[in-house]
Amino acid sequence: MGGAAPDSLIGRVIGGRFKITALIARGGMGRVYRAEQSPLGRMCAVKVLNPSYAGEQDPEFHKRFFLEASIASKLTHPNTVTVFDYGRADDDVYYMAMEYLEGHTLHRAIRDAGYLPEDRAVHIARQICRSLREAHAHGVIHRDLKPANIFLVEHGDETDFVKVLDFGLVKNVADTGEDLTQTGMFMGSPKYMSPEQIRGDRVDGRTDVYALGIILYEMLTGKVPFDRATSVNILMAHVHEEPPPLRETNPLIQVSAAVEEVVTRCMAKDPARRLGSMGEALEALKAAGAPSATGTIGTIAIADRSSAAPSGSGSRASFMSDGMRSSAPRPALPNDIPAASAPLVSQSSGGSKGMLVAAIAGGLAVAAVIGYVAVRPVKPAAQASVMSVVTSAPPAPAASLAPVAAPQPSVAPAAPNVVTLRVATEPDGASVKEDSVELCASTPCEIAYKGADAEPGRDHKLTLARQGYRVETRNVRAGDAPLVVKLSPVVRANVAAPAPRPAEPQAVPTGYKPDIPY
Repeated sequence: MGGAAPDSLIGRVIGGRFKITALIARGGMGRVYRAEQSPLGRMCAVKVLNPSYAGEQDPEFHKRFFLEASIASKLTHPNTVTVFDYGRADDDVYYMAMEYLEGHTLHRAIRDAGYLPEDRAVHIARQICRSLREAHAHGVIHRDLKPANIFLVEHGDETDFVKVLDFGLVKNVADTGEDLTQTGMFMGSPKYMSPEQIRGDRVDGRTDVYALGIILYEMLTGKVPFDRATSVNILMAHVHEEPPPLRETNPLIQVSAAVEEVVTRCMAKDPARRLGSMGEALEALKAAGAPSATGTIGTIAIADRSSAAPSGSGSRASFMSDGMRSSAPRPALPNDIPAASAPLVSQSSGGSKGMLVAAIAGGLAVAAVIGYVAVRPVKPAAQASVMSVVTSAPPAPAASLAPVAAPQPSVAPAAPNVVTLRVATEPDGASVKEDSVELCASTPCEIAYKGADAEPGRDHKLTLARQGYRVETRNVRAGDAPLVVKLSPVVRANVAAPAPRPAEPQAVPTGYKPDIPY
């Protein structure tokens, strides 16, 4: 049989300035190409509709395409994909030129990791809120929000910078004319559709808030709340069933009550009981991750294997920029009181010397703990939990003028129980994971366990993997002797060379995946 016919658009210039250079992805409605925009020399992604897609079954398809393009071109938020141009070529080629992205979808990130730790999931959700908040301010809603339409790219040193894609089902809520999607076709993604959208009721920005709740649920647990054998059963579950608690879906997760409450409020069946806007959802997520009202003085970060997050943080969206913190409870310490009522130096004339001594002693205690942590090898990608250190001393009576003995230095808080385990492989360069969380990117390395994970009787199952070698698992305990694992190379049987395959389109760049509904 002959090879596949060459793509007629490769090498062609669309719209007078977009030269098609390679096929990126294809789908039922169209294809996405890599293109170069002249005279700028800028790399772009060009979405082109299949000429045969819009038929009698969907006569309004081209109108929806231009609606998507015209609305998306007005959105300028950094977390929304940028549309440069759109139009119709002389030979009825409908196209939309967008920024070229390199990364992967949130759908793939969840699939690869199993589920995401709370800090990472909230960080991604906040960016989605900011993107959709701008869209709603323009009077439009997305209506097809799902992990496959959330793209994660590198932005500076930020590895989870969000780009919201595919406004193909966007609706202008201020438009009183006919809804272009109400042409007898069921449109949307059943796993993420709101009850009012399923019933055909009027929709508004709270429809996207519901989808955000489903996405948050899936990021935190690795599963959607309603997954049935058929689409109809999924839709009915959205309308009539309450979602199971997060820990019932995945007992392994560690999610704070505040974040779980945000997820629940986003997924309320009745829009009136739901968070009312993306702005409200954003503020709720900020509050869920904010420090407690009784702030503390000084913070020390130590390794916490229980939840991993990317080590990078960008200037535009940082993990800590909105006051995010670990949900782990702060350990009780001696003289632990709110910072607002624990000045390091007394403001009264009496007893100032004693308070100064106590402040110096407290500072030395903090420095000692910091020094302890600093000498411990801690994996950079491990999520940092926060332990606050507060030192104080009771103020001396202001009226007393008699000499008093110098107060004893306050007792330094006990150093956290941190135990390390050295792991090595033959050959080096293997990654080490536990419960799908990467503890070590490349052996040899040391893994730091703290708290309950550092207890002598606590078992840990490690998975060691290196390309070209068999995956090995070992059960260890914190404080064990150094673990050395000899990896076995994968033996590939000699087989006859396969028959030549027909020629295929050019290789797909790594920046796009087939699940991207561009």
